[in-house]
Amino acid sequence: MKKLVSTQGLMYGHFDAVEICDAIYNRVNKKLENDYNNNSRNGDIHVGTRFSYDLMEGLVTAITLIYTIDNPTRQRLEDFRDTCNSFFQVYGFVIEYNVCTPYVFLKATDDYDKASLIHALDFLSVSLESVMCAIDTSLTENDAIYSPSGTYILQLPDVPRYSIREGTLFISPFAVRNCKRLRELEVPDSLVNLNDVIADYPYRLKVKEVKSEDDSETGDEEDSDRYDVKCDEYDVCYSQDGKILRYCYNTFNEIRYEVPDGVEEIDDFAFQLCRHYLELSIPRSVRVIGDYTFGNGGRIEIRDE
Repeated sequence: MKKLVSTQGLMYGHFDAVEICDAIYNRVNKKLENDYNNNSRNGDIHVGTRFSYDLMEGLVTAITLIYTIDNPTRQRLEDFRDTCNSFFQVYGFVIEYNVCTPYVFLKATDDYDKASLIHALDFLSVSLESVMCAIDTSLTENDAIYSPSGTYILQLPDVPRYSIREGTLFISPFAVRNCKRLRELEVPDSLVNLNDVIADYPYRLKVKEVKSEDDSETGDEEDSDRYDVKCDEYDVCYSQDGKILRYCYNTFNEIRYEVPDGVEEIDDFAFQLCRHYLELSIPRSVRVIGDYTFGNGGRIEIRDE
């Protein structure tokens, strides 16, 4: 059995997932618009997206995907609803007429519908793991809980000593909330936000950083370069040659940031620790932008060099 949980340590409430909206906009909407425009006789459309989810005690109780369209006449809405059902292959989209701007939406509340929507988005290269993931209900309080890919650790076990798996990037803000016996923690050098999480931990905690086997045995230059970085005055870190933007520290506090000319890549999760909606200006030299760039939403503009 599986249950769907928050990967951010959130417990209660209704949350808009801005970074998921950005991913849907960039990877899905054009294809969806083309499907509609090629099959409808009621005029071409452009769509707007909103993705949100509800939590109760950390469990995801509902996932909602909303689409607005240009000139939402009854026939255009019906055509677009049918397009959504066919495109996503979930057959649960309906129309909300009783609002100022009618829209087409899917609200998944049972496990089957939630799993269907997650699978459809994943198939379209939109992963929800930054906000939610499925875990086994058989896990006990003595087991750590990881996201399926191992990118997130959601909950540490209440044991005296624990070693976090190599390759884990982020730790949930409430991963230590039930740990009263934990005194020693071994962490991989891939982990980004540990200090933020343990800063308020009420117990004395010894942290030991463990080098990855690849670093210690093979001395892989590309992997070692990932952690050999130089930082600018805004606490944004780059590879030593300045071609790769690696990440920002939690002290990064800008609402607009210009990536320097000559940068060619932006790593996954680069601005996950940014506390604001961020306007990111990048040069045309950037060829690769990783997934989940923003922690609290943002937009990217390409400037002429």
